[in-house]
Amino acid sequence: MTIENLEKRPDAHPARVYDYFIGGENGLEADRAAGAWIRMQAPDLLTTMQANRAFLSRAVRWLVQQGVDQFIDIGSGFPVSPNTHEIALRESPSGSVVYCDVDPAVGRRTRELIAGQKGAGFVLGDIQNPDELLAQPAIQALTRSGRPVACLLGAVLHFVPESADPARITAALREALPRGSYLVVSHIAGDVPWGDRNDEETLKRAFEDMHPRAREQVARFFGDFELVAPGVVLASQWHPTGETAGPHPESAIYGGVARRI
Repeated sequence: MTIENLEKRPDAHPARVYDYFIGGENGLEADRAAGAWIRMQAPDLLTTMQANRAFLSRAVRWLVQQGVDQFIDIGSGFPVSPNTHEIALRESPSGSVVYCDVDPAVGRRTRELIAGQKGAGFVLGDIQNPDELLAQPAIQALTRSGRPVACLLGAVLHFVPESADPARITAALREALPRGSYLVVSHIAGDVPWGDRNDEETLKRAFEDMHPRAREQVARFFGDFELVAPGVVLASQWHPTGETAGPHPESAIYGGVARRI
């Protein structure tokens, strides 16, 4: 999200503005100001980011119920409770969660949060260089364990342009996962209309660094993994709770989970 163009504040940071959207406390005054401005101009962006966060939390809880206790969270962003490790390790204290992000500031904040937390770690890495990312010892310890691993790609693939070959990236990640593992993806929808209450110019600028994709394109990122019902759907409609049930056309982000069989 090109916050600089939206708010004319060069000190606002996209990851911290997203953090503001989902209730985090890592932002600076400029980030909060940019977020408040976007809230007024395109309120459904806020709803969409919140829907994404809720989907990821539900997906992690569902995976824990399936017996998965190893997680790789790529493009994790600034930590906001409940974090992946808080959900996963609460139920499986002997499990492991490795966060990965390209932003050193995210790394510093995450390491502060998980300091002393057994089973939680962070590695600096870029999803656009999957081979380097997968070569990290902390990640290899999970992918070579022979036990199922859940790889989370929450709201990160829509920052990968076609020129960087997201199909190649997701194929490399899938291939590294042991059988019985899961891939979780959420992705801004390119075929879901935004409501009239959202300023078109604001949306255009917000998506300058994003690459929204249609549902069929998102589904292809799962390759030959077996999609968990209900498949790739609006994030708010994936295993909804009472709070998320019902149509939410304003939440223009897809979510899906699939298993390597």
